[in-house]
Amino acid sequence: MDGEFESFKEQVRSTANIVEVISGYVPLKKRGQNFWGCCPFHGEKTPSFAVNPAKNMFYCFGCHEGGDIFKFIMKMESCDFKEALKLLAARYGIAVPERQKTAGEIRREKQRERIYETNATATRFFQACLLKTAYGKNALNYLEGRGINQEIIASFSIGYALDSFTALLSNLGKRGYQGQELLAAGLVARGKQQLYDKFRNRVMIPIKDPKGKIVGFGGRVLDNSTPKYLNTQETEWFNKRRLLFAMDVAYKAIRSKGHAIVVEGYMDAISLHAAGISNVVASMGTAFATEQAKLLKRIASEIVFCYDSDSAGRKASVRAVSIARAEGLKVRIAGVPEGKDPDEYVRHYGKEAFLEVIAQAREGIDFQIEETILQSDVSNLAGKVEAVSNILPFLLECKSEIEAAEHMRRLAQRLTIDEGLIVEEYRKATKKNGVRKESVYVPVPDVKKISVRRQAEEQLLALLVEQPYLAANCDPVVQLTGWSDPALAQVFAMLKALAEHDAFTIDKLNDALDGAGQSALAGIRTKVVPTQEGEQFMEVCLRQLQRSFLEQEYERHRLLADEYERSADSRFMQELLETQRIKDEIKKLYGN
Repeated sequence: MDGEFESFKEQVRSTANIVEVISGYVPLKKRGQNFWGCCPFHGEKTPSFAVNPAKNMFYCFGCHEGGDIFKFIMKMESCDFKEALKLLAARYGIAVPERQKTAGEIRREKQRERIYETNATATRFFQACLLKTAYGKNALNYLEGRGINQEIIASFSIGYALDSFTALLSNLGKRGYQGQELLAAGLVARGKQQLYDKFRNRVMIPIKDPKGKIVGFGGRVLDNSTPKYLNTQETEWFNKRRLLFAMDVAYKAIRSKGHAIVVEGYMDAISLHAAGISNVVASMGTAFATEQAKLLKRIASEIVFCYDSDSAGRKASVRAVSIARAEGLKVRIAGVPEGKDPDEYVRHYGKEAFLEVIAQAREGIDFQIEETILQSDVSNLAGKVEAVSNILPFLLECKSEIEAAEHMRRLAQRLTIDEGLIVEEYRKATKKNGVRKESVYVPVPDVKKISVRRQAEEQLLALLVEQPYLAANCDPVVQLTGWSDPALAQVFAMLKALAEHDAFTIDKLNDALDGAGQSALAGIRTKVVPTQEGEQFMEVCLRQLQRSFLEQEYERHRLLADEYERSADSRFMQELLETQRIKDEIKKLYGN
């Protein structure tokens, strides 16, 4: 089956016309070798989104998103690779190879479809109870009192469960649904003698997967009784880690705006949508999961968490930042004033006030650092040491040394301690955890030198994409210097591995990379390099990498020497000798 699948994938790849497909989403105009349009992944007025049919890739020079036709469909349709493959196959009339399903798989598929049907029928019953019966009047008044109008009720398929132990059971039974089916769907519970309706006298909020299939329910009481919310139990098809409430109605707005607002609960999300803020989803509790981050990454580059301002919400935000950053997402944290939750705040102050809260959201790692500092008594040295120790894991999560260095600089100012000491602790943690091979950069980097390094890295990789057999020759230098960006490191590692096995092709390299790596590869492939003088050009790039690395090392040790001298630390002389050694090496290799 693997060989058949690979053959099918390559058939779709070679048949699908990338310009034709992308033109269905983005108006394109030909200019030179590329077709240009406004990027669908971030707002822009001047086209910076290029599609190159010869290289079968797209790349945005604004947001640096890029990849092949499969990645484009995955992002636009919020689907995984196999779903994107099937969508393209259907468009071009290519038969999808299907393996023979087992009896168990067929049985589970039928059960899943029956669950979807059961939930859909139950939803229609709940909606009728809300809108067409006198019993639903209180629930309707409750919703209207929270600013939820008929349009939002329809958009979210909101309903009402009657204050009865048998209303749903009886109604769906008349429609041919067995008690065991309702039990499997989580709509009824088993008593000592018989089944009974699980949800009673509650506003019913259907929970849908990204495709709009109803997989479960959340029921909210109309008064102050407990539990306030009653949810469908976790099942094979209802797993909160893999779901985001309101994703089905929010994904277009999230994709258009490029960022998602993530709140805790159903009513927070519904109230914000009712206020006209449509790029909002809810994590259905404070436990944001990796699977949810992956789901959002398909359509957005940034998440703004807006959890409740209580202790639990703030702790959850700290955890959520790390989870989202690990998936390569930008993260900000919005703090709702006055200790209110998003639902209360938007109803009291309105849409514009809430959007201002979002606009003022803090960078995720800054929030983590400040929250961690608040947990220690930083009025004394012991407390400062404790705070730095607890903050180091967040610094190690930074995608680049430049980012980590800037946070260390600000942390030193916040705690009024020597920056060099924080850098030293960071270096120790880096080595202990094996986070990176490359050296720690200077606390206040020289932007010009770093941009030269990045340019040399990308030009080197652009050459290696054309002449992958040269990759092995680069190893001695790049083992020393490392890479300024993990995505570039990933491209080099995969390229070198494929070249070593004589298996290199652009498509195989692209398929081996994650989303960030694919974007980096697309950007690399926009570079023009002199392939006729491949080895000589490689040497030029490697010399520039080595020089940038040595200059950054020199600056780092120089700053450390200054810090140690000011604090009368005996390590001052050691750092001074190291700066002289590096200076001599630079002079020997490159002259004055």
